[in-house]
Amino acid sequence: MKMPVPIPPFPTDPRDPERGSLFFAILAILVFTGCAERPSSQIDAVEQSLQDARLAGAEAYAIEELQQAETSYRMAIDDLYRQVDGFVWLRNYSQVTRQLNLAHTQAQEAKSEALANLTETKSNAQMALALARDQIGQAQALLSQPLSTDTLDRQFQDLHRALQSADTLLDAMESSMDTGDYIQVMTSAHAVETLALTIHQHILALINHSPSLKVQV
Repeated sequence: MKMPVPIPPFPTDPRDPERGSLFFAILAILVFTGCAERPSSQIDAVEQSLQDARLAGAEAYAIEELQQAETSYRMAIDDLYRQVDGFVWLRNYSQVTRQLNLAHTQAQEAKSEALANLTETKSNAQMALALARDQIGQAQALLSQPLSTDTLDRQFQDLHRALQSADTLLDAMESSMDTGDYIQVMTSAHAVETLALTIHQHILALINHSPSLKVQV
């Protein structure tokens, strides 16, 4: 009667050469398997943080910071695809995870920078509107003077119409503050202020060339 062949015990002692080699091989497989888990949750977190940054206005108020975050994210995804295309036992997502963490941090910084710049730009836009309104008021005050000739009257009427157009444009810009496009409002308000200043200077020039009005200034 043949006796059954005994099965050797599972190698647990790394000091045994034969058993130790198998032990470390299994350990290495476990380590690589741990690094080969697709970082899906990190990807979702980065995509959400990028979306939050855009909603905060980063595309207009933190362009450079947002671009850095988007670049880091694309690099992580490119590396992810390279790992997926490789052999399963050679996949290692540790670098992908580090790049995703960097992108997440950069996206949060872009959001914070956007909110800060948005607040500052809104304040600057409000100031620009106030300066333009003041300049229009100064020009309108000069136009209210009594005129001595029909020629001056026609010229003042032309300037008055131009000033009314500037005032209407300024009203529209004040209404558009609710849209949050503070950069456009600020730029347009500066343009209206320049226009009102030009009209003001034309009025002064007309007054200075009119003896009857020069005394009243």
